[in-house]
Amino acid sequence: MLYSIRYILLSLGGFFVKFKVIFSSLALLITISTTAFAHSGRTDSSGGHNCSAKSIAKGLCSGYHYHNSGSSSSSESSGSSGSSSFTSPSTTSPAAKPQQEKVDTRLKAVLPSYKTKINGTEIDNAYAEYPVLSYKDITYFPMTWTYTQALGVDVNWSADTGFSIRKTDNKASELTQKKGQYNSPYAEYIIDLPTYNIFVNDSWLDNYSEDYPVIVYKDITYFPMTWKFAVDELGLTMNYDSTNGFSINK
Repeated sequence: MLYSIRYILLSLGGFFVKFKVIFSSLALLITISTTAFAHSGRTDSSGGHNCSAKSIAKGLCSGYHYHNSGSSSSSESSGSSGSSSFTSPSTTSPAAKPQQEKVDTRLKAVLPSYKTKINGTEIDNAYAEYPVLSYKDITYFPMTWTYTQALGVDVNWSADTGFSIRKTDNKASELTQKKGQYNSPYAEYIIDLPTYNIFVNDSWLDNYSEDYPVIVYKDITYFPMTWKFAVDELGLTMNYDSTNGFSINK
């Protein structure tokens, strides 16, 4: 009887020893499996993926990493492991494009450096409301009422027809000068070409093809005092010399 009880106890002891070994082995296997695959998840075509929040909390991974070829490199690493590699983007900024210098294409005139006279009256150009201008070294007179009367010409302007100037037999009037702000002899005066039609003695002028075109300054039409226009077209007398400057007479 005692022998039978002893035999049973020995058998149970062996069973518990085997159960403990099996149980320990299973626990170890589960631990290894969890460590190896707890943060693997799904991978992309490169064999890697971003680490989950749970895996980051457990310290299993950080950022983007790989699972193929035994690589565990993070996206923050610039090295390579196994068959995959990751190169950090270049931080070199592109070469700056050279800045192109802006060219001022506006038309510019200046004040004549010489004296100007109409019928012997010298023009106070420094304080004239509409000063006489020089463009391409040609003297330009403003076609205001006082100037056209002093030149003895007939001038008309309308939005429909444009600007017209005609030779007349009228006597010249004395030039009356209206003062304005100071006109600096060193300044550049921005001018434009008129967008309206120009007629000289009732003939249309192709102003844009002229070497010395009619211009506009401060919304006033300026007429070039060339030999062609002043003498041939308008019948005026014109003279210039370095001592007396430019003079024009009716």
